[in-house]
Amino acid sequence: MKKKLIFLDGDGTLWYPSSTKRSQKPHWIYHDPETKDNTLEHMELAPNVKESLLRLKEKGMTLVLISASPYPAEVANKELREKLEFFGLLDLFHLYRSSPGDRPEGKGELMLEILESLHLTKDGALMVGDSYFYDYLAAKSVGVDAFFIENESAKMPEEIPNDLKVIKEVNDLLNILE
Repeated sequence: MKKKLIFLDGDGTLWYPSSTKRSQKPHWIYHDPETKDNTLEHMELAPNVKESLLRLKEKGMTLVLISASPYPAEVANKELREKLEFFGLLDLFHLYRSSPGDRPEGKGELMLEILESLHLTKDGALMVGDSYFYDYLAAKSVGVDAFFIENESAKMPEEIPNDLKVIKEVNDLLNILE
């Protein structure tokens, strides 16, 4: 599989709450009275993420973080940068952007906008995320290939598509991508 750009989701994909990992939707951490004021202290990177992203970048991949957020883009993008800095990932990403959290199709629209701005084609891109609707389906609906990070907390369609591409962790991409 030859790709030039990899879109990656943040919460639940690259990092997650330390206490629940992927057993619950990661968004609880932003509302819980004990964690909402210092969320980063209660989060951790998924296994081998930093090393995997570094290897992908060394292979010539352009990495782009896209994350849905309920906040205005300016606030959401500032939070994304803070997370990337906290986890020591900022230098690995070409850019990071947020999409409206109330619109699952928003990430797909954002992918197309970013691809156009970078003069890249859809077939050279890949989306990786832990949400079937916000990540996987959003990408597929605009013609971008995608992998779904297997997890027990994701809302899924009643009938799982036969062509659903599933991985367990981001580092699985190292064995899939050329």
